Amino acid sequence: MSTNEIVFSRNVVEFAAVAKEYCAFIEKCTEFKRSQFIKVANSLLPLLYYKASLLPETEPIYEEGNQKYVTEEYYIALNERIKHFLGEHDAFPEVFDERIAETDEQFSASLAEYLSDVYQDLKDFTMIYQGGQADEMNDALWECRLNFQEFWGLRLANSIRPIHQLAFGDIDLDEEMPEETKPETDEDVDTSNWFITRRQDEMDNE
Repeated sequence: MSTNEIVFSRNVVEFAAVAKEYCAFIEKCTEFKRSQFIKVANSLLPLLYYKASLLPETEPIYEEGNQKYVTEEYYIALNERIKHFLGEHDAFPEVFDERIAETDEQFSASLAEYLSDVYQDLKDFTMIYQGGQADEMNDALWECRLNFQEFWGLRLANSIRPIHQLAFGDIDLDEEMPEETKPETDEDVDTSNWFITRRQDEMDNE
């Protein structure tokens, strides 16, 4: 299979669409009410994991690494913004951690950190992918798939559990939200053009 056939294959194009939506979702987290944010995340994160698991194998073309767009400063600022937005709902007990086999202690993880880690890889991928240069897209795909297998895939999977608990638990997520993170309107954020919404509508009409 040629490079063009790989990077423009259906699985890659659909993954890129979901990855782009995830990045926009994370960047605009404070435009949501907490309950809206958790509701969307509860659908978007599993879909993202599924689409990433379907990415085809490829090999890098260039010897040098891919360009990075997410700076350390931006990552830290994004992480802090999400953490402040989630407030007391940010921390959760880590379960799938090799350290648990060595001790009886439980380790607390941060949803903000995990979501930011996933964002960092996906933003770098989408910025290169939307450039439309097949060889660069190929290398971005190779790196993103590798990092999914070795790093952010597990972070994404581990985030799904606490998101599920928040989505279906008896919790008032919007109570005592920080004033500066409250959306200006109670109207739902428009996701009608999102890939996830379109596919759900297609399934409902089948």
